[in-house]
Amino acid sequence: VTQGCMEALAFCLQAVTQPGDVVAIERPTYFGIFNLLKNLGLRALEIPTDPDTGPDLDFLRAAISKDQVNAVLFVPSFNNPLGSLMPDGQKKALVEMLAEKQIPLVEDDIYGEMYFGKTRPRTCKSYDTEGLVLYCSSVSKSLAPGYRIGWCIPGRYKKQVLHNKLTHCISSATPTQAAIALFCENGRFDLHLRHLRKALHTQCLRYWQAVKDFFPAETRVSQPQGGYVLWLELPEQVDAFQLFHRAKQHQILIAPGQIFSVAGCYSHHIRLGFGAPYSEEIEKSLNTLGSIIQDMANKPVRDVPRRRLPVVSG
Repeated sequence: VTQGCMEALAFCLQAVTQPGDVVAIERPTYFGIFNLLKNLGLRALEIPTDPDTGPDLDFLRAAISKDQVNAVLFVPSFNNPLGSLMPDGQKKALVEMLAEKQIPLVEDDIYGEMYFGKTRPRTCKSYDTEGLVLYCSSVSKSLAPGYRIGWCIPGRYKKQVLHNKLTHCISSATPTQAAIALFCENGRFDLHLRHLRKALHTQCLRYWQAVKDFFPAETRVSQPQGGYVLWLELPEQVDAFQLFHRAKQHQILIAPGQIFSVAGCYSHHIRLGFGAPYSEEIEKSLNTLGSIIQDMANKPVRDVPRRRLPVVSG
């Protein structure tokens, strides 16, 4: 048991890497991962990721063949910000590929319970036969972030992860663990999850439709099968950082695409969360945001040189 999922990820990465090692991560991915890798002295190899099928395994395989990868950290189910879901076949292929080279996979499954379909997505851990997958999750997204209760199943690296835990904080809050355990045992957690999934799916559809109604016609938006976020590709004239500042003046909060890549890619992409219940106020804000984007799209594209994405950076 850990203090949230990020601590679980940190302990697992410490167990399977040394400073200077290269960790393959998704591109785009949650910006907190960059700080985590930096703090541990690790370098990032960004793997192109598709909104529908997840990370490009051919790209990863090529990097592995060149001995460029020491460990992998992926969010296979409903990656933030893409909301991508790796098909089961891809997950199995990933685990088998890494097993051939004995490369550990740190699996972040924090969004795994937030599925919109009938069944929970399988985990990479479920295909692991050699203890190379270190599974991490928490209740931060499924219940509440303030509880700071996470966990990991570290496979063959259990001894190293326990050592990291004991040297860092010895234990996590026992009363909170007991309360959550009781909530699970009496069936209330399962009931809560069923209501949450239904609400999130409804909100996702309403936010998605609002984007179609209020944003420029050329806007492309993801269609996630779970999670909390939409990923939008805006007209090229729209700089996401400039949009962030203009939207903030109207008390509208978005996440510019550049923060989800080590190299600052996705300059005309944004992440839009749909965790808040849809309301007239939300609809008004999305209408306003769409108007700002349309105004920016009507201006000429700035001649700004594009940076090439480095294969390995840190």
